[in-house]
Amino acid sequence: MQVLDTIATVLLFIVLIGWVWLSIYVGATSVALSDSGAPGITSVGVVLAVVGIPLSVMAAYVIAVIRTWQADGYTFYYPLAAFVVGTALAALVMGVAIGIVQLGLRLHGTDEERRRDDGGGQARDTGGTAAPVIPPTMEPVTPTPAPPRVLAFESMHELRDGSLWVELGIERETGRRYLRTPMPQRNGEREEYYGIDLGRYERFAANPTEAHEFAAQCRRQEHSDRLLSWPGAPAPKPITADRVRLAKKRATLLTDHPTNSMGVPVAGVPVGTAFVRILGNTVDPDGNVQVQLLGVDTAAISIDAGQLGL
Repeated sequence: MQVLDTIATVLLFIVLIGWVWLSIYVGATSVALSDSGAPGITSVGVVLAVVGIPLSVMAAYVIAVIRTWQADGYTFYYPLAAFVVGTALAALVMGVAIGIVQLGLRLHGTDEERRRDDGGGQARDTGGTAAPVIPPTMEPVTPTPAPPRVLAFESMHELRDGSLWVELGIERETGRRYLRTPMPQRNGEREEYYGIDLGRYERFAANPTEAHEFAAQCRRQEHSDRLLSWPGAPAPKPITADRVRLAKKRATLLTDHPTNSMGVPVAGVPVGTAFVRILGNTVDPDGNVQVQLLGVDTAAISIDAGQLGL
């Protein structure tokens, strides 16, 4: 048993050599307890940690070795006791050192605080007043462009007659009402959208037969002047005062109740009219455009240019 005790004691002391080196490393890194140039008692705390931690461990180790050499009985517990006592002493030293450092920082402040105070003092000494604080320059913020406005058709009624169907709905960008109908093609079928006024929209919704008759006329190309662009096409933009060469263009009405530039309601235009034909080449000085209803020989009507889209 004595031999086993001796072997165990030696092995434990060998293992504790790594513990001693660890204490030296911890002590060396304790310089980071305070920033550079720690004033006053702060430096005492730093030195205590750097020197005291490894000394505590090495003292416990050396004392344990000496006591083991002098002992007559079992000795395996001496390195274990050295580990416990040395670790406790090192922790105590570290705690005291941290307390001293914190006290010093409270009394003297950190390097950054002292530099800031010194800078403020210099500004006051040289000019009598604190130097003005110049705010950092902000990078210009590039606005996110708005998504393009495109035609979006929302179905409100679907009217079926056997295999034939038509759809009534509203185009959301312009507010115009439409009738959608399939158009037979050689290689299949496509769908077309035709603008209709409020009166026709309500009649078609109430009388599907009339809606199908109108759709048949559309399929015979009898209402091609009412044809709307496809879904996703760019939405019409209001006419601006600098637009020219407007004559004979078809414009989309962007309101159900058009007015002139003075806000006076326009007579002779059915509510919800989808399109009108422009008569003049330019916008007049009052901001109006001379138009005429499609397919009807009527007198010229003056409508605010901003209520017409191209």
